[in-house]
Amino acid sequence: MQTDVFDAVVVGSGATGGWAAKRLTEAGLRVAMVEAGAKVSAKEFTEHNRPADYPFLGMSPKVMEDRPIQGQCYACREGNHKWFVSDKENPYVQDKPFNWIRMRVLGGRSLSWGRQSYRMSPLDLTGKSHDGYGDDWPVTYEELVPYYELVEKYVGISGTAEGLSNLPDGIFQPGMEMTCGETILKDAVKKNFGRTVTIGRTAILTKPHNGRQACHYCGPCEQGCSTFSYFSSPFTTVADAQKTGRLTLLTDAVAAKVLTKNGKADRLMYIDRESRQVREVRAKVFVLCASTLESTRLLMNSGICGDNDALGRNLMDHIYQGGASGTMPQIEAKPWAGPPRRPNGIYIPRFRNIKERETKGFIRGYRGLGRIIKTRCGRGNGGLVLTYGGSVWRGRRTRCRLIRTGWMRGGYRC
Repeated sequence: MQTDVFDAVVVGSGATGGWAAKRLTEAGLRVAMVEAGAKVSAKEFTEHNRPADYPFLGMSPKVMEDRPIQGQCYACREGNHKWFVSDKENPYVQDKPFNWIRMRVLGGRSLSWGRQSYRMSPLDLTGKSHDGYGDDWPVTYEELVPYYELVEKYVGISGTAEGLSNLPDGIFQPGMEMTCGETILKDAVKKNFGRTVTIGRTAILTKPHNGRQACHYCGPCEQGCSTFSYFSSPFTTVADAQKTGRLTLLTDAVAAKVLTKNGKADRLMYIDRESRQVREVRAKVFVLCASTLESTRLLMNSGICGDNDALGRNLMDHIYQGGASGTMPQIEAKPWAGPPRRPNGIYIPRFRNIKERETKGFIRGYRGLGRIIKTRCGRGNGGLVLTYGGSVWRGRRTRCRLIRTGWMRGGYRC
């Protein structure tokens, strides 16, 4: 058992865990970060590898053998599959089919996330005041603005200001360029519907920032980024926390239970993944940033925070890869050899029920994310892909909002 008492223990090293460690250590606190996965370095990144560099050309059957669930995620590949949990070693019961994508590596899913980064709008936060359903959020947009700005200045979000109340502008680096087909769509949508199509707002640099280089459009961001152009916690927030000298990083440490003393959290019990030894770390404050489901499971295993029967309920998820596609004959597909590939798409902000309370019984709205690409074998046809899905989130006291999101990889430039 560790005898030191830290000011805080942060469980998880992803997007939120990295920020918690950075802010706390820079404020002078001694912090222990507990991460279930191993350390990661840029030497492990494979974004520049060719298929010929792999024994199975990037499509090893062993990925699906060991990770039949993780392997269904586009980001889990022959070159980086070790970042993801082994489904054989970490099974879970499914009453209904549910793909639980889990990464166990320093930085977690910040190494493979889609990087789309948008502010919530006043309309998002005041749904009940707008249409009478559910509850308004307990914070206002104005209260969130200083935190949005802090994050945007540090991370580096590329995008284009549009001046829409339902899609608040932020502090942006220059937005990525649209393809010819996307520009045609943007102009047509504005002319015929009065709606906006904009380039995605993404946590990928378009110019150097904080020692990180601008994106060079190599494509497969989920396999790592040697120039650190996309935001991931190990090389930004966690690195900053380490520079303070007040961060103790415990990797290969699987959090098992928060132990209490006199009704308060006192120490965290974790399992050393390599030695299988049970260990503990003590602190005054515990910050659980192990992802929504892992943090919930940890609280359940600890027997705490379940008095109101809300723990483990009212969780939010996204429908993945729903949508539609079509062709755009206006543009000619010319021979093209490959990269650069823009790691971003176009975005259609919510346009439904901005001023109206409802439309034909439908409340709230949806957003679209997609791209227009040159197809490899389209014989002169451009490809239009708009991906979007729907998810209803019901929080405490039936608070609800309808969101539509999506993401698609790849693409070809005209």
